[in-house]
Amino acid sequence: MRAVPNTEHEPTLPGAAALVRGGRVLVVRLSALGDVLFALETVAALARERPDVAIDFLVEDRFAALLEDHPQIDRLLVYPRKQRFAIPRSLLALRARRYDVVLDLHGIVKSAMHVAVARGRLKVGAEAPGSREGAQLVYHRAVVMGQPLPHRADLGHRLLGSLGLSGVPCAAVLAVVPPPAELLAKLPRPLVLLHPGTSTFATFKRWPVDRFAELARRLASRGFGVAVSFGPGEADLAAPVLAAAPAARAIDGSRLGLRGLAGVMQQCDVVVAADTGPLHIAAAVGVRCVALFGPKDPARYGPRGHGGIVHEVLYHDVPCRPCKLRDCVSPQCVLGIDVDTVEAAVLRQVAAGERR
Repeated sequence: MRAVPNTEHEPTLPGAAALVRGGRVLVVRLSALGDVLFALETVAALARERPDVAIDFLVEDRFAALLEDHPQIDRLLVYPRKQRFAIPRSLLALRARRYDVVLDLHGIVKSAMHVAVARGRLKVGAEAPGSREGAQLVYHRAVVMGQPLPHRADLGHRLLGSLGLSGVPCAAVLAVVPPPAELLAKLPRPLVLLHPGTSTFATFKRWPVDRFAELARRLASRGFGVAVSFGPGEADLAAPVLAAAPAARAIDGSRLGLRGLAGVMQQCDVVVAADTGPLHIAAAVGVRCVALFGPKDPARYGPRGHGGIVHEVLYHDVPCRPCKLRDCVSPQCVLGIDVDTVEAAVLRQVAAGERR
């Protein structure tokens, strides 16, 4: 990777001077789903403090649909993740505009490649270990994050702080697609949505399906409305949960799309899910969450609460957590969470919502 000379000392771009009136900023966060949602906090904070600035966003193709029609994004650039043996269209598109500031919220070699190509007066990202794989070599300004590293969403706020903005967190905005009226019709309240799946990459984070089924049975017996959401290839995972509460409603995320799933979640009172993208969609649209977290550190990866909402993050405390493993033969941090604990958390969140 070609290194751009570090110009942290540049006298012509001190702080907010980089953000000229009517200027343009590029935000880079390619993946994953939760991190893209965290990056939308940065977009919202920038739009709040500098409504005169146009914001472009670069994201991988598999998450681009989530950002379509976003009211705070002027132009959406899409990185075709699987395009090989050719110059990605996203790299070519970056040469079409000049940017006053380029913010790299990803901080890996793949994002740094785009930052290096972008025509930006000031390129800003996190200093290692907030960035990895040498990504900081292409930044003009590498911002020290300190130890322990902040929440992934707060990384973007600190980058904004280095530009002279307040750095105060701001709730993400989503262009939600409302669900068909009949999808949630006649379901009783409170309405709790259960999401038993995770990505196939993170199956070891899953709470056992039989416990989701028992939770669904208990909630239904209390007179609660129950919905069960699932993504592509997860219908079999949702089936036992739906069978345990015959009146429960199936929410097929593969048909609704991410923004449609967000629309469904927005109409629920509580969402119960593992550490997975849909959990963060629920948090982004302001729904109370019960997060079954397991191996990851919630201080860095937990669901974000805004507007007075405090989510519940559950895990079984074992000596090896939090950890950075990509797989585990016996994830006791998740398996040790019992149904009684989750049910009690749901009831607390329902009560908290009713008091507002």
